[in-house]
Amino acid sequence: MTTHVGPMAKSWYQAKDLDTGYVKTLGYLPAAHGLTIAQNDIIQMVKVPVGAVVVDGALLTGAWTTSVTADVGDGDTEDLYISAADVSAASCTNFFESVGLAGVPKTYSAEDTIDVKLEGANPTDAIAMTLIVGYLTGFDTTP
Repeated sequence: MTTHVGPMAKSWYQAKDLDTGYVKTLGYLPAAHGLTIAQNDIIQMVKVPVGAVVVDGALLTGAWTTSVTADVGDGDTEDLYISAADVSAASCTNFFESVGLAGVPKTYSAEDTIDVKLEGANPTDAIAMTLIVGYLTGFDTTP
């Protein structure tokens, strides 16, 4: 297993609503990414800052010619947001669709990344992936 850093996990690409503290950020891995990705590899797609509370997101992929599944999570739990989603066909999988709301809300006490782990089979094609993550910042979420 190898951890790859996607090109957008290195810097911030985001739109922020200053009134609500809601941030929508994007991680994109182009088809011509130049990475050798194997089954069970992890791709760091999106940075989340200290204090972020992830509230929504989605993984969009092209079609692989092999039976690839994907987990989406973070450095603590690899399938926190999406678990074993079939992404072998072109797809859009929403956060919490396959895992429910068990780990929600999670407030990040340290900077982290939202990651994609490819499982099921070796991805034989260079396919583009987009990860969209929405999170809240700037307020106390403790009950």
